[in-house]
Amino acid sequence: MAEFKLDTKIYKKDNLDINFYISGKKILNGILHYKLKSQNNEEIYLSEFAVKDNFITETKFCEQKEKPVSRLFSKIIKKGYIIGKSNEK
Repeated sequence: MAEFKLDTKIYKKDNLDINFYISGKKILNGILHYKLKSQNNEEIYLSEFAVKDNFITETKFCEQKEKPVSRLFSKIIKKGYIIGKSNEK
């Protein structure tokens, strides 16, 4: 697997509005982990497998011809969301 470079901007696949920067790398229990910094400067460590499964890089995001609506918003729309009203019927 190819490693991500430091300061790479990545987007969460489920909600493309959420992005992180890779601010560090560390080997824990023989597995590469990335230190991710959020927009509000919170930091978390995720394994390389979790990052590759749940995130896309900025370059792949920009290569997409059509920018998809976030999956979270798509789920809300499918359930019949109406502005100003809850989804409960």
